[in-house]
Amino acid sequence: MLVGEKVILRTVRESDLDTILELTADVRDAGDYWPVQLQSEQASRKRFQEDGWWSDEFGVLLITDREDRILGQIVMFKATPYQNAYEFGYRLFRPDDRGKGYMPEAVSLAAAFLFATKRIDRIQATTLPGNEASQRVLEKCGFTFEGILRKALFHRGQSQDLRLYSILREDARPLNELLAR
Repeated sequence: MLVGEKVILRTVRESDLDTILELTADVRDAGDYWPVQLQSEQASRKRFQEDGWWSDEFGVLLITDREDRILGQIVMFKATPYQNAYEFGYRLFRPDDRGKGYMPEAVSLAAAFLFATKRIDRIQATTLPGNEASQRVLEKCGFTFEGILRKALFHRGQSQDLRLYSILREDARPLNELLAR
């Protein structure tokens, strides 16, 4: 577990599956910027049984509070096979948990963890142009805006641009500075 001041990041437990599947099933709570998608419960459970949603090139970290209430998730994946980079996707499941400072701490912890455990020099994330809350999260965590990926995502019925952000190993705070004492 990665224990911060406000949040704890941990891998998914089998006992979490029902809660996670319930939280991700209702697309109304996803907000305007998370991809609208429905996942098969069977496929999700099968994938979890195969690798626990954790491998060398893919991982899901749950964001919980100190009482172990699931707040959200960070999905980490190899950006592309030829890059020395990982990419993040992240979300808080319930609208009431947004705007409380959970996500900047979670993203910083996850980035520091990847830099401490993987031979990578870069982590990147993309946001839709109107997603100012996510852009603020990335900027608070030291990510730099790099540019626009034109019409890179089909979202809500149309092709959309994406804003690309990244953080380099030398720009990230070390994990030991972020862990709560």
